[in-house]
Amino acid sequence: MGERSRTTKRAASGGQLGGARHVIRFTGDDVATQRAPFLRDLLDILVDGAQQATRLHVDGRSTAPGTPPAWLEDAAAFEVEQIQEREIILRAPSLEDALSQRARQLGLFAAAEPSRSCLDYLEDSLDDALAGREDSERYDRPLMATLEGLGRLFRHGVDSIELVNGRTLRVDRRGVEAIRALRQRTPEDRRIVVGGKLDATRDSDRSFMLVLTSGETLRGLAAESVDPAALARLFGQPAIVSGFAKFRPSGKVLRVEAERIDPATGDIAAWSTMPRPLDMPAHLHRFHVPQGPGSGVAAILGAIPMDDTEEEFQAAIEELS
Repeated sequence: MGERSRTTKRAASGGQLGGARHVIRFTGDDVATQRAPFLRDLLDILVDGAQQATRLHVDGRSTAPGTPPAWLEDAAAFEVEQIQEREIILRAPSLEDALSQRARQLGLFAAAEPSRSCLDYLEDSLDDALAGREDSERYDRPLMATLEGLGRLFRHGVDSIELVNGRTLRVDRRGVEAIRALRQRTPEDRRIVVGGKLDATRDSDRSFMLVLTSGETLRGLAAESVDPAALARLFGQPAIVSGFAKFRPSGKVLRVEAERIDPATGDIAAWSTMPRPLDMPAHLHRFHVPQGPGSGVAAILGAIPMDDTEEEFQAAIEELS
């Protein structure tokens, strides 16, 4: 379930992490927050979720093949400050405090909010998933699968979970099912070839923006196979990007993961179209169109003179057909 941290906390000066407190409360008659199996399941979800949410916010993806970046464990550090009956208190430093000089060297703050912590990012992702925000950039399929893992806590006697830090997020069985449904209606990745002007390249995380001929933009991440020097040389130039499109539940593109980026010659208009999913699930709510007095059944009934004779009424029906 994502990249597993080697530790769940890092000691700062005085042996404790600074930063904001995050309170997790549990309801249920048989909840025992001190039991090892309960803590194991909870911390597995929190560690994986904090890493994935932070990485998604900083470099645009929650997971990737290979070894996790060195900065990620520092950025996703948090501490279990206190365990009480039906309540656990966590503390997490801001990204700025957690990364210090490392972030400045890597330029990570360009894509992050340094005053926020890994648990802030995790709660943002959970908030959007619970609310069913289909166009959110705060989660992707792997992170949604991790958030679904909160359902494992219900086998430990938990009825609901509340995360409190200036706001309260409540997770119950219906909430977990809502997240699962959101993940299941997210289209599968699609192999694509798309052309546009390469813009806003960044060496620290191999990210770029591709501007289509329509003016629409795609956020992209280049694989290790793409030479950073070649990527830099293509800045501001037309290019052809080959790789995979990752989608949001709405069907809109979340990001493009590029396996190749080549210079383009000639007219690229035929290649410069926004990728669409191949397997967009059909959901009735997407076909709902609000009806007014001039549309739908109201338009048909409004076209029929209701005070006419039977003969005039029949003639009107025949004319409509």
